[in-house]
Amino acid sequence: MAFALLLPSFIGLIFYTLLPLIGVVGYSLTSWDMLSPPVFIGLENYRNILTDDFFFGYAVGATLYFAVGATALGMVWSFLIALLLNQRIPARGFWRATFYLPYVIPIIGTTIIWGWMYQSSFGLFNFLMNKMGFDKVDWLGKNATAMPSIIVMTIWGIGNLIVIFLAGLQGVPRTYLEAVEIDGGNVWHKFAHITLPLMSPIIFYNFLMSVVANLQSFGPAFVLTQGGPNSSTLTMVYLIWREGFQRNRMGHASALSVILFAFIGLLTVLIFRFTGSRQFFEGD
Repeated sequence: MAFALLLPSFIGLIFYTLLPLIGVVGYSLTSWDMLSPPVFIGLENYRNILTDDFFFGYAVGATLYFAVGATALGMVWSFLIALLLNQRIPARGFWRATFYLPYVIPIIGTTIIWGWMYQSSFGLFNFLMNKMGFDKVDWLGKNATAMPSIIVMTIWGIGNLIVIFLAGLQGVPRTYLEAVEIDGGNVWHKFAHITLPLMSPIIFYNFLMSVVANLQSFGPAFVLTQGGPNSSTLTMVYLIWREGFQRNRMGHASALSVILFAFIGLLTVLIFRFTGSRQFFEGD
């Protein structure tokens, strides 16, 4: 009975995950334009990516820039907001829903709205800067501001991390915090020696999920910048899409996908290796 009930999940795992993954690896060894049968060329796609692909280096740099910035700032921001929402403040339920709401709005819709706000001529941000006496900024048209603008937009939509942090904070035993107060500890002592250690598994989970998700960013670059300006926002997933569905180089795009998959897998192993032992559990 157990295997019968698990069968639908196994079918989905096989047909929607494992077989497509094997297919991508297979197509990465071919030259295929999706209009004619694929031709086996071995590791030629990988050689071209590492030696001749002009945009691969830009894509790696932009992806790492975005992943590091969005993950670091997003973790700090979401944790601080969760700490505030865990306090006894007026209309606490309203504020919790408000900070979570951006996460459930479709990414394309929110990206278009942020694109309007970033607009260089009549956007909201430039309107406010003009009112304060500053010059207008071409947020998405300059190398120095394009990626930071996308990172800010991404951080705005991480309500899921806030909710997970908030759930973890509510699971911190009050008896521990009261014991610190009895011993003469202050707010910092409670945070540093009780709250933060007990939140370490939640921090680890959110950090890992953020890294994996941010390394696969696609929507903002697709809607707002199309990888520009000067490839400063050309993320790996956008490069994969462009090579596969605009230039009909599906074999090349599949090889890029395998490289990204291998990098994320290796990074995940390293994160488990170097941070897994630093987690604190209540029974430790």
